[in-house]
Amino acid sequence: MVRTVMNTYQAPLPVIEVELRDGSMAQIRPVVEGDRALMEEGLAHMSLQTRLSRFGSPVDHFSKAELDYLTRIDLIEHVAWGALITGMPAASGRYIRPEAEQEAEMAVAVVDRFQRRGLGRILFEALVASARYNRIDGLYFAIQPANTVVLDMLDGVEMHLDEREGLVVGHFSVGDVSTGPNDERFVELLRWYQKRG
Repeated sequence: MVRTVMNTYQAPLPVIEVELRDGSMAQIRPVVEGDRALMEEGLAHMSLQTRLSRFGSPVDHFSKAELDYLTRIDLIEHVAWGALITGMPAASGRYIRPEAEQEAEMAVAVVDRFQRRGLGRILFEALVASARYNRIDGLYFAIQPANTVVLDMLDGVEMHLDEREGLVVGHFSVGDVSTGPNDERFVELLRWYQKRG
């Protein structure tokens, strides 16, 4: 269901509510510029291991320039989705397509207390639906070899894996990923946010 909700940081914005494996509800929507405080709060609740897995270093804060980069996005070449659970920042997933490339690099991060509920997979599905809509052929990711959580999240997705510079790099075609039950809702909401600017 797409509905409008109020949150602490900004005016009401439409979201998609999704039930997670444990029965809790997550509110999913594209990231907007007003989400800077949510980004900072989400990072503050991530363990050192989660930050290392996501950023490759023990990032403990974002600079103003980094927050601008993470929240001032076009929702075409750079798409990001965020999730709230009971009003708290729970996860984010994004892809960024480098100029003149047909593939975009993706990453998903889930705050520790909200892990293992299926939230990462839902954000992955939102990214795939967005990539299809925005005519991006494929997605890829680069993770530490010990980060098996990402590979578990992508269970059932046909991909090519290789090792490069100490990282596991995975590539897959967006067209090879099965359509998810929320794809139409993700695209509808993405279009609303694109028009909003």
